[in-house]
Amino acid sequence: MKGAAFLEWLTSLQTGTSWTPARAALRRSLAFPLGAYPPAMPYVEPFVREEGWAREAHYLVAGLFALMDGAHQSGRSLAQALWAAGRERDSKSVEKRFLALLDADRDQIAFRLRQAVGLVEGGLDFARLLEDLLDWFHPNRRVQARWAREFYGAKEEGVKEKEVAE
Repeated sequence: MKGAAFLEWLTSLQTGTSWTPARAALRRSLAFPLGAYPPAMPYVEPFVREEGWAREAHYLVAGLFALMDGAHQSGRSLAQALWAAGRERDSKSVEKRFLALLDADRDQIAFRLRQAVGLVEGGLDFARLLEDLLDWFHPNRRVQARWAREFYGAKEEGVKEKEVAE
């Protein structure tokens, strides 16, 4: 699984003394086209062997990992985290951003993911996020369908929990 190996790589950066400059470079790289910010390259290129979207997805996940200061939480997908954020804020805007994210194409995905991650409190499963992004442009949109099930399924579970509590 590529995601787990890449997460291990990012975590090794995080535990070393170079995390502060790495975090700064990776966070700053999100303001540039994916993979085009030279100061971030020493932290991603030793791991990445692919070209095209696969390479860009690694840079995107590394930047988001740095943006969240390495807050990894195994098993917590972005869809689940966004559902929780919407519930905490009691806001429809989170759902609107989530739907826009599901519809994101290659030109929009980095911006929309950055916005979505900014809404999240707590950690994310970055290994899974990378795996999902590597498969994002599959013709049957299976990642987007799974994320929708996780988002709206979590909402149904939350409603049931609330009903039981009342």
